[in-house]
Amino acid sequence: MTPAGKRTITEANDRAGIHAVFTAAEVDGMEDLYAAIGSRLQVGDDFETAYADVIAKGGSEATTWIRFCVQSATRFVEPPVEADFLAALEHFSRQHVGL
Repeated sequence: MTPAGKRTITEANDRAGIHAVFTAAEVDGMEDLYAAIGSRLQVGDDFETAYADVIAKGGSEATTWIRFCVQSATRFVEPPVEADFLAALEHFSRQHVGL
């Protein structure tokens, strides 16, 4: 258990564990982050471009992503593979806009 009483995920590369962290996100603004990335995906941008542009723009979506990453770090014994973590963000962004 983490100090906050949450279970840690022992396998950072466990995609189900990564998805669980996204599902249980306790950071305000995640829906806005998903919507910002998802709206770019809807118009045909690839995920990498959509993600990079949303984060580079700054604003509340970028701040939300940073807060989420910091908060999520305590949930893993070992840091997750970045590509797997971003794949989960892509999944939730696509799901948010119905793609």
